[in-house]
This record gives sequence, structure tokens and C-alpha cells, in this order.
Amino acid sequence: MATDDILPGKFDWRAITPEDSPKTPMDVLSDPLHKDLATPDVTEGGDAFFFARPLYDFSTGKRVETGNIFDLQVASAEKPVALIFGSYT
Repeated sequence: MATDDILPGKFDWRAITPEDSPKTPMDVLSDPLHKDLATPDVTEGGDAFFFARPLYDFSTGKRVETGNIFDLQVASAEKPVALIFGSYT
């Protein structure tokens, strides 16, 4: 598809997709194997999914193992939990 075929006002995914990439972000998002990731599968009052990770102490500016584990299922049984995911580069 040529650049002229892109509708005005639409985002051009090809502009940010490497030339040798077999798929664009839109291809991945429309893939049935990935499509269910866009639909939440949670219910109010339902069980938390399994998520357990080690806890670290960064108070000294370095990662120090605490020996403790954060377990979402245990924590959510005790009180409400909010998870915030982010990314930066």
C-alpha cells in the first residue's frame, strides 16, 4: 500500500514499523491469539490472578533482597489492591 492510500487524519503505523518487520502493531492487535488481551476477564469480587514477585528494598539506592514475596492473591484477600503498570525508556 502506498503512502497515498493512507486516509487523511489516520495514524500511519508503517511510519514507526521497521522495514523488515513481518507485522505492524495493527496486525498484532488484530491477531486472534492476542485479541483477548484487550478484553478484561475480571469480575468484581472475583479471585485475583496468580502474581507473585520478590520484594526489594531500594532505600539505599541499590536493590537489596528483603526475602519477602508479594503475592497478589494473598494481598487481595486481606484488602483491596491497585496495580499500576508503567513503562519508560
